[in-house]
Amino acid sequence: MTVRSNMTATVIVMLGALLFGSGCGNIASHKNVDRGLAYIESHEYEEAAQCFDAAEKAGENARVLYRAKGLLDKTLGEYDSAAENFLKSLAATSGIPGDMDFDTNYYLADTYIKQEKYDEAIKVYDAILALRKKDKDAYYMRGMARLYMSDHDGATADFNKAMTLSPRNYDLRIMIYKALSANGFEEEGREILEACLNNTDPNMTNYEKGQISYYLGNNADAQSYLELARNERDAQKAPVVLLLGQTGEKQGDYNYAISVYKTFLAEDPDHPDIYNQLGLCQTYVGDYDSAVNSFEAGLALGNNEYSRALLMNEITAYEYAGNYAQAKTLMEKYRKAYPDDKDAEREEIFLSSR
Repeated sequence: MTVRSNMTATVIVMLGALLFGSGCGNIASHKNVDRGLAYIESHEYEEAAQCFDAAEKAGENARVLYRAKGLLDKTLGEYDSAAENFLKSLAATSGIPGDMDFDTNYYLADTYIKQEKYDEAIKVYDAILALRKKDKDAYYMRGMARLYMSDHDGATADFNKAMTLSPRNYDLRIMIYKALSANGFEEEGREILEACLNNTDPNMTNYEKGQISYYLGNNADAQSYLELARNERDAQKAPVVLLLGQTGEKQGDYNYAISVYKTFLAEDPDHPDIYNQLGLCQTYVGDYDSAVNSFEAGLALGNNEYSRALLMNEITAYEYAGNYAQAKTLMEKYRKAYPDDKDAEREEIFLSSR
């Protein structure tokens, strides 16, 4: 596949469609594709592929079909094929690009990043920004790609643009701090966070102050702000509790964290992320049976966003407990569901030798 020429074609398709297009195309006929996407969600990849084959034979909408095939390939770690299918989906766009086309471009760019083809990812973000000049996510992600390429100045410019477009988005600033810190520029990241606390934003919440304090390493301040946030009537409690517990973890006080998580879950158990964090703390203190129970409780909620972490952490708990047979059984289940995880592949080899 000639990626470079295809990427150029993608940009032309998108820009040309905006200038000369007259419609969005009919995407109503794609029932086999929808079934296939549902199978991806439930980690039944062979069944998904069969649905997409049926969709192709039935002549279902090419734009939707190739996007779905790209998602399957990306999930399976088959990145060359994924990129090719995303490009085919974009080439099938007729008329003005819609939200789905922009999403497809984001998937394409992420695929290039996983392949370490950062220059190709940047071209995709360039194409997005040519049409959506105030898309903070595209600026942030292009900054990440530039950071991976050791283009510090280019990354900084993109991060600054993203922050300018979203002046009260403290989560964005934390993500930028983490990125800079992970790539050897922690002091620059800290300056961004310190500026958040030193600003004059009267609407900055106790939770946001607690977040910033936590990442700056000011655990006492973080706990104070987060305790205030936890007692506020209208505040969303789950993210507050999650971070409050982590302030204890950061200081090695796992019993405090366990108490915070258990107290919350007793009143509001529908939070797989908090079950995951509780299980991790229980693993750290050597209470492996309780850890397994916590991970299982989180998995039982059926939230695919957290299932991967919960299952892997349950495997780890069984390993620490010396139950290698159960760890191996669950690893086989994990590898079937998440075949793109190369670290898990190495772990499976280790377990097979136990």
